[in-house]
Amino acid sequence: MRIFFLNELNYLQKPNLAKQVGFCNFFKSRNVKTYNFIFIFFVLITYACRHHNKTPDELKETFFKNKADLDLVIKRLQNDKEMDTLIQNWEGLSRLKKSYPDIYSLLKNIGIKHISSHQSVYVRMARWYYFETNWPNEYLICLIYDQYDSSQTKKGYYSKDEVANETWGLGNNWDMFRWVKNKPYVQ
Repeated sequence: MRIFFLNELNYLQKPNLAKQVGFCNFFKSRNVKTYNFIFIFFVLITYACRHHNKTPDELKETFFKNKADLDLVIKRLQNDKEMDTLIQNWEGLSRLKKSYPDIYSLLKNIGIKHISSHQSVYVRMARWYYFETNWPNEYLICLIYDQYDSSQTKKGYYSKDEVANETWGLGNNWDMFRWVKNKPYVQ
């Protein structure tokens, strides 16, 4: 298509032909190199913007780069029951913005767009924490901190279910989950 487009521009540079065909002044210009450059630049930018999904290894690298900050947030949540109470519903991050602006800005810088706290199924008084990221990927990437789920959080753990949801164990009570879609309900 590009060659056809460039040939058309060369064809239309002849003033008589351009008038006969009736194209706008944009195509009558003698500076074809500039238009070729703009066209190629636009195509490259469009391609780069659409193809920026991170691979699982790159996502893990992003996690490990931010792990110290995430561990700091977990420690604060475990020690500050008021902060933990604020994030027990789905408005957790927006509620942190007012009461804990330092934690809010830390989470935003990491790329967390949602955080929530949940009661553990293993130990009644324990909590597990859910983080939704805005990391570049085709599907939603979630981080989960659960100190009582040692099998899924073990480093090197990997599973993929029947609808292609994937889980990676990251070690130290962390796992990363790529949510593709809900599993079908089986009665």
